[in-house]
Amino acid sequence: MAEGMVAEEVAAQGASAPRRRVRPLKVVGIVVLAAAALVAAVVIGLNIYVRTAFAPFFAEAEPVFAIPGVQEGFICQDLDHLEADDCWLFSGYVTGDGPSPLYRRDADGTVACLQVENPDGTPYVGHGSAITSAGAYAYLACEGGYLVLDAEEVGSVSDGGTVSAISRVDVDFSPAFMNIEGDQMLLGNFYYPGDYETPAAHRITTPDGAENPAVVYAFPLDPNAPFGVASQPARVYSIPGMIQGVCTTDDGRLVLSQSYGIATSHLLAYDTALLVQDGVFSVGGREVPLYCLDGRSLVEDVQAPPMTEGIESYEGRVYVSEESASNKYLFGKLYGAGMVYALSMNGE
Repeated sequence: MAEGMVAEEVAAQGASAPRRRVRPLKVVGIVVLAAAALVAAVVIGLNIYVRTAFAPFFAEAEPVFAIPGVQEGFICQDLDHLEADDCWLFSGYVTGDGPSPLYRRDADGTVACLQVENPDGTPYVGHGSAITSAGAYAYLACEGGYLVLDAEEVGSVSDGGTVSAISRVDVDFSPAFMNIEGDQMLLGNFYYPGDYETPAAHRITTPDGAENPAVVYAFPLDPNAPFGVASQPARVYSIPGMIQGVCTTDDGRLVLSQSYGIATSHLLAYDTALLVQDGVFSVGGREVPLYCLDGRSLVEDVQAPPMTEGIESYEGRVYVSEESASNKYLFGKLYGAGMVYALSMNGE
């Protein structure tokens, strides 16, 4: 009987013992820590992958400074060094339907965001695919040509100010990239099958069998011409598809940046000393020399991270901009892509 009473007592105590309750805050904390660990693992893994996959690029490329505006919705397309003011210009567009700004980074690191007006006073809402400059003028790509800006005004307008285009120059295609190099303005178009087509006359089979679907016009700089650039190109280059930028190097190479989407980008260097005339190309009813960029003159192919865009030659190096770290694409933020990188492509 005593044993039964003890058993009943123990059972009663067990029944009255308080149950452990799971604390909601503790669960939330565990979930947050797990998510943070997962994000950290993804970031670390992505950095390892990118640094390994593009090791030759990062071995040569030096991060110079941050691309302005990438945290404010700016999608950078091109960069240019404005010599007179020793500053950098960045063209592009913004998420949404707003006007497309120019950003200026001064020599002391100060950043200014500028708005651009077309010659008729309306806001510039173009893609901002290219910006370049020489002497008294800066040139900004637009649909069917480019806008001419006063370089002194671009270099001095304060943050939030507006630059009014002096004029507009028409070209027989919409420039995807352009750059003034030496005594010429190089201006070309972009091809991607289905989405970005080019005129049939621009699609050329080169002597080595490559299918080049786009072109670069080389306009001579001319102090006697309106706004310093001749109205007719002196030569035409046949180029591969998906080209986003162009520049030259000190040792005479012509460099093209090639990219589309999340595919690997390429910096393609062609030795101009190896180029031979491959016929003629008709521009505005006039025939000019044609040079095909293909395997005969390709001397270097540097694989770069996705979305490498505009390029610029400055002080013996090629400066590279890209768009993957913008708020539109985001993924570049995970591996520090929102920087301008500089590398030598002189074949040393």
